[in-house]
Amino acid sequence: MASGTDASLRDVLLAHGRWLNSARDGHRADLTLRTFRQLDLKGVDLSRAKMTGVQFLRCDFTMAKLAEADLFGANLVGSDFVRADCRRADFRGAQLAGADFTEARLAQADFRDGSLLVSFGGVVAPAQLRLEPGQDENLTMKRADLAGAKLHQALIRRTDLSGAVLRLADLSDADLTGCSLKDADLRGANLMNCNLTGALLNRALVEGAQMGGAILKDANIFGVDFTKAVFDQLDVTDTISVDDSVAAAAELRDIIKAHEVWVETSGAKGTRADFTEKDLSGATFAGHNLTGAVFARAKLRATHFEKALLSLANFNRADLTGANFAAADLKGADLGEVIARRANFRGADLGQQSAVLPDGTVRQWPTRMSYARLEQADFTDSILDGALLEGATIAKAIKS
Repeated sequence: MASGTDASLRDVLLAHGRWLNSARDGHRADLTLRTFRQLDLKGVDLSRAKMTGVQFLRCDFTMAKLAEADLFGANLVGSDFVRADCRRADFRGAQLAGADFTEARLAQADFRDGSLLVSFGGVVAPAQLRLEPGQDENLTMKRADLAGAKLHQALIRRTDLSGAVLRLADLSDADLTGCSLKDADLRGANLMNCNLTGALLNRALVEGAQMGGAILKDANIFGVDFTKAVFDQLDVTDTISVDDSVAAAAELRDIIKAHEVWVETSGAKGTRADFTEKDLSGATFAGHNLTGAVFARAKLRATHFEKALLSLANFNRADLTGANFAAADLKGADLGEVIARRANFRGADLGQQSAVLPDGTVRQWPTRMSYARLEQADFTDSILDGALLEGATIAKAIKS
């Protein structure tokens, strides 16, 4: 029996248990529009219960049975459903911010019609929703079983669905912006016109998935085999493909370390970093000494270079869309023909690099930004003295 409940709820649960067992004195649980807070409901059996509009705030349903339960319009903010059985439950219109469905069984559950499965950073919450102080807003559905779930037009932004089973799920016209679908099973799912902007699809299985019209802008598609998906056209032009494995991260750290040794010893030791044509979107180089490093034609969308030393670095024709160079040293760098729309150069030094040659003469290398695409880039408080900007596109760029 659940602990911390009032007598009336205990009676409801007992009567519902008898109803499930077809006892004559049993009664189906009806918790419509009732409110409960911070209750321990681990393991309770509310299968097929009627709970339209119920409010279970920060309650613990770990390993509970909610199969076929009517939770239409329910407020389940901050509640735990870890390993709960929610198969075929009706969650339409439910408010689930901060809920934890890790390893929950959600096969054929109904989340249609704009159900709210969202971390609210960047999303306007319904007026009636009020998170309590200190309430975690992030929904977690890691390794949840959502096979066959009805998620047509559902709003599921910035939700952790890594490792989730979504086989044959209906995600058509759903908004999965910023979601993690790493290692998710999407085989046979309907993803027609699904918004996957900024989603992490690393190694997701998409065999037989309907993906016509899916939006993949800035999505990480590393290890995804789209040849097994079904679509007439699929635009992957603005996607990224970044290996997020522990081994890849360790390799990047080793390359940076070897380059810093190369700089400190003037090339006598270590190895110059060469990232030519690599996809390092979203990676972090902040604060590192990458003087003279090569990033030519690399994909560096939303990559972090804050306060990095990048003088004389070669970024020629790299994609720097949304990259962050705040307070970075870019003196003498080659940024020719880069795409740096919406890049942050606030406080960056893009002036000239001076060096004394062996014969005692002084040579200066201006920062080259010729024919760069700099629309909406932010140059507030940056130094641009002597920078070469011939042919650069600077429409709507922010200047100091």
